[in-house]
Amino acid sequence: MNKLTNKEKKMTKNVTFCITGKLDGIERKDAISLIESKTNAKWVSGVSSKTHYLISMRTDTSKAAKAKSFGTKVIGQKEMMAYVNKGKFPTLHAW
Repeated sequence: MNKLTNKEKKMTKNVTFCITGKLDGIERKDAISLIESKTNAKWVSGVSSKTHYLISMRTDTSKAAKAKSFGTKVIGQKEMMAYVNKGKFPTLHAW
């Protein structure tokens, strides 16, 4: 895994994510710790217009619909792990 440059750390520091539902093989609290430590992104407890990513195993939930209405990207666990392995989430928008 590549280490983040100082510029990338600043950019990803403002990336926010929320997790909804169950994940396969990992507890939610462990997933949050993993994501925060590996990507420098920040967990938020609920979806808002300032949430960048919603991690969900299902896209047909009311929370996913709410996230999409805000322009939040809804991703699954596989995509989440790809970002963790890269060490960063792509920055979607600047707030």
